[in-house]
Amino acid sequence: MRNEKIGIGPEGRLGGLVQFILITILCTIFFVYVMSPESIVLKLLPATLIMLIMLGQIALLGDNWPWAPPAGNWTPTKSRLIPGIGLTVIWAVLTAVMLLFMIYVYPKWEIGPLYLWFGAIGFWCTLLYAINWNGWPFKGRLHPWGVAAVGFVIIMIITLLIWNFLTNLDGTPFADTPMNHKGPLNAEWLTGLIVWSIAWFFVFSPVFDTQGSPFTKWGHPGAAIGQTILAHILAYICWNGSLALGMSPTFSFGAIASSIIFWSLVYSWHFQFWGITKYTHGKRAIMAVIIVFIIVAVWIAICNVILKPVADSIAALKLPADINILIIYLNLCIVGPALIAHNAFWLRWPLTMPTPPGTPPPDQSV
Repeated sequence: MRNEKIGIGPEGRLGGLVQFILITILCTIFFVYVMSPESIVLKLLPATLIMLIMLGQIALLGDNWPWAPPAGNWTPTKSRLIPGIGLTVIWAVLTAVMLLFMIYVYPKWEIGPLYLWFGAIGFWCTLLYAINWNGWPFKGRLHPWGVAAVGFVIIMIITLLIWNFLTNLDGTPFADTPMNHKGPLNAEWLTGLIVWSIAWFFVFSPVFDTQGSPFTKWGHPGAAIGQTILAHILAYICWNGSLALGMSPTFSFGAIASSIIFWSLVYSWHFQFWGITKYTHGKRAIMAVIIVFIIVAVWIAICNVILKPVADSIAALKLPADINILIIYLNLCIVGPALIAHNAFWLRWPLTMPTPPGTPPPDQSV
């Protein structure tokens, strides 16, 4: 028997398309055209990295407990506003607490570029541990928020170790300050490598483009190890290769890599591998990667049109950003998290219900 429809509008992929169009338009108008260029570049963009880390703790490691699936107590008899409002408030509070801690307790930074470089490391670690590693070995053994708490500690320890011992701020306004730890890796170079790394381990993740292929028979954490190694090898090649070819660094990681991340999420989850679900396993994986890369090229062209007026304003004000930084801002800091939260916390209210990420499974032809 067919389940009763929940929400308004079309179901399935068409519902995801409606959601994508509405959220993209609303977020672009408000967070790009309503916000001042100074606020975007100097305040909102750096702060959103911390917001992304906390989103990962709640949605990926904490499994949306206590209100939304998969760990929450929501049922179709309850309003979707309960998990939506409740988890959004928790997300906002945790983000505010972490920002306040960083501003006033440790490391006592003003909101600015340091949050971008430090936050990129934390974001990379959050996604790698929560998606590819799936909270191993704690997921399924601890309460969801126990997994989130332990995961947060692990992520912060790794982030702080990398920041304090491996990074340097040479060539930045902070080069001659105590914040420069004089490590072997330049923070700006590392940020580009990190964004490319995220792009590739999204491609090879268990739920996005390849749905874990070609590592599906390796078990866990074997598959996670394989995905991690291959993703970072490819990231190093793409990042250094693009620089060697004379490509703009911000175009490489800000436009290309961030768009791969964004469209891996949208095509695989919100659009449910639209058009290729009759294929399974490796064939679906290859086709998904090809389609995502084609969409990325089109998306970058679209972004260059819709973001140009704001990019021109940023250039006129001599702010430290360009149109490619606006693309990564739109992809990963605004529209991407809004889509994730709308699916995970709000269960796509008031539109029809979303499907779980990774649907349909790689062995299922639809």
